[in-house]
Amino acid sequence: MIKFFRKIRQRLLANNKFSKYLIYAIGEILLVVIGILIALAINNWNEDRKLRNQEMVYLHNLKDDIHAQLNMLNIYINFEDVIIDQTNDIIKHYELNDGFNNMDSIFPKLNDLSVRWTFSNANTTLLQMLNSNQINIIQNTQLKENLIAFNQQIDLFANNTNINNTNLIDNFSTPTFIKLGSYASYGNSDRMVERFNDFYPFVTNKVTDNELKNISTRIINEPKNKLEFINKVVYRNTLSSLQKSGNKGLKEKAEQILLMIEKEIESHK
Repeated sequence: MIKFFRKIRQRLLANNKFSKYLIYAIGEILLVVIGILIALAINNWNEDRKLRNQEMVYLHNLKDDIHAQLNMLNIYINFEDVIIDQTNDIIKHYELNDGFNNMDSIFPKLNDLSVRWTFSNANTTLLQMLNSNQINIIQNTQLKENLIAFNQQIDLFANNTNINNTNLIDNFSTPTFIKLGSYASYGNSDRMVERFNDFYPFVTNKVTDNELKNISTRIINEPKNKLEFINKVVYRNTLSSLQKSGNKGLKEKAEQILLMIEKEIESHK
């Protein structure tokens, strides 16, 4: 390109009556300026290409993380479904049997209410981008804003879940179910064991003392204990319903963001 401009300048010099030295100097300056502009343009193009390549890497990693988060949200939703079903069965049994009577099929479901699931943020790539200020590599402004908002929602929900697990389940409900229930005789329901065995296999040793079952039934049906038990069963039902709704809301948001990411990846091809 510079050789082309130099040939043009030399042709003009041959026919121009002005000072050849002045024209030569101006021509050399122009050639230098043009060379610098071309070099800057090439450098900017290379830098932009590197950024776009890095953006594609981030987009693919974000896509994988969103898939992982969706899988986890499905696990959380399925777990809350177990708790909701168990509490509904306990409430129905309570009403049909005039209290906590005929409990052989209900004690395992009651014991399930001592179990809860911790919520985790699977979006490691997004966290990395936010912490390193690389989020601005994402060119699509709407996608970038949605990712930032999604991370905030995930963090808030995770904090609330862990607080509720500690205060409302571990410290408030579980001690009552374990202390006055019949965990030693029945353990957890098959449905809960199956759900956990997919991730954290465990075995519960059961005590074959039938008198324990009678003691549990008698203690639970004392007026004060019966009131506390049924209140906490209904309360756990409410907590799980709220938790499930929150998980479903995050799932819908994650699915929307996943579509945006896939569309953005396709547009870069």
